[in-house]
Amino acid sequence: MGASFASTGFMGDINPTNPFYFKSGGGGIQAKYNFNPTWGVQASLSYLHLNATDLDSKDPYRYARGRHFKNHIGEFGLRGEFNFFKFIAGRETTKHTPYLFAGLAGLIHNPYVTLSNGNQQSLETLKLQADERPLQKMAISIPFGIGFKYNIRGPWSVGAEMGYRWALSDQLDNIYDFYPTTDTAPSGNFPYTSDEWRNMAFPQGNYADYYGRAIGDTRSFDGYMTAGVTLTYTIISKKCYWWN
Repeated sequence: MGASFASTGFMGDINPTNPFYFKSGGGGIQAKYNFNPTWGVQASLSYLHLNATDLDSKDPYRYARGRHFKNHIGEFGLRGEFNFFKFIAGRETTKHTPYLFAGLAGLIHNPYVTLSNGNQQSLETLKLQADERPLQKMAISIPFGIGFKYNIRGPWSVGAEMGYRWALSDQLDNIYDFYPTTDTAPSGNFPYTSDEWRNMAFPQGNYADYYGRAIGDTRSFDGYMTAGVTLTYTIISKKCYWWN
């Protein structure tokens, strides 16, 4: 069993190219079963916060588009882990090893922005796109990555880990459709004026030039990264054949 703390990053329609775009953080708890010193399987429950903005881009179109978002990711994952060296916590002969991991995870999310008064506003309600496809707040992701762990003493070990989650969803940043076909803000209880909404919905320039055009780069899926540290406590049964 253990805990992890990590920086988080996002790749998608906002930031399609930089795999080291880390802007936020998160953490989680894990429970792992070791089949032997080489192979194990781990279940995890994580909270990861994502944050990205077009204003960090040097691409003229994305900078002019000016989209930004934040997202709370609740994730339950199951993964397999392969140790390069036979690692047994508490044994002096195997105190460290690099490892690889891959698996499957389910996530829930809801992209949002923070208003000037500090309140959070769901991006789904701002109608910044044509909304031909409704926002799906549940998705599947495929996590994979590499790490290194070191046995401090007895059952206690620390590690460093970097991973990528390939989400089977294009909606984590709320860019997955087309620009609206009008420059009129949605009616009703709405937190922005028409001018403020147009500046959020369309790139700088002539709004009508973008009516009905694709907002993003038409990539099928978004992704997110983690890079951080782990702390684990191993419960060892000396009845295990590989301990004796």
